[in-house]
Amino acid sequence: MSVAEAAHRPAGSGRTAALWLAFVLIIAAGIGLAWIGAGALRPIITESGLQFRTVKAGSGEPITRADAALLDYILTTDDGTVIDSSESHNGPQPFTMDQVYPGFAEAMSKMQDGGEYRFTMPQRLAFGTNPPPPGFPKNSGLTFDVRVRKIARGGAAMMQQMQAQPQQAPQQ
Repeated sequence: MSVAEAAHRPAGSGRTAALWLAFVLIIAAGIGLAWIGAGALRPIITESGLQFRTVKAGSGEPITRADAALLDYILTTDDGTVIDSSESHNGPQPFTMDQVYPGFAEAMSKMQDGGEYRFTMPQRLAFGTNPPPPGFPKNSGLTFDVRVRKIARGGAAMMQQMQAQPQQAPQQ
């Protein structure tokens, strides 16, 4: 067959269909992988309305009510305004589930040592039916970016004892 004849010969419809099918499958696979990858960016929404996302997985068992945890955190509102942070308190802060907002305690129960998390809660999970304190915009969600520095297993009881003791002034 000469080159001229090959140029005028109709292409096999089977090859064209196979090429288009392969092209469609590659695009579908790419979309599927992107969808799966984006799943890590979607938060888990609990029954209470807490939106929780693991940014970097930690290790070990999650925090329990009996534990204390040393946390770095930044609290922002829906518009990105920083309301509070551990940095404004001179570094990581110790917390127990009994000391924090109910929504924060719920999020703590999903955190592991060394992990990084982002969660948003409606104000009702923080303040109940009470109005927000000064500095908190009304009806804004509260978003926390948290890094778990260390979990002290059984540390909640020790923190409660320390807080119950009267503070003594240093003697001179």
